[in-house]
Amino acid sequence: MAKRKIFKTVKGFLYMIVGCGLLLTLFNSMIMVYQHQDEVVALKKQKAAVVKEKKALENEIDLLNDEDYVARYARENYVFTRDGEQVSIIPGVK
Repeated sequence: MAKRKIFKTVKGFLYMIVGCGLLLTLFNSMIMVYQHQDEVVALKKQKAAVVKEKKALENEIDLLNDEDYVARYARENYVFTRDGEQVSIIPGVK
């Protein structure tokens, strides 16, 4: 009888330990899920920014393939001139 009572006590104690271990594992998993959700939100924002930048760069590539645009861009930003053309730079005016 005494052995059976001790066995039941030890068995109950082991169940409690295993149950606490499972609860601890579940709690840790929940914390990791919430942390990863925050990372997913941040990465989605970053992806949206990269997609927007990619579209802008593709648009710029299309424009740079146009010779008229390149010539106008070079004249406006780098003071290139056409043959026989003179450039006057006025300070303070863009």
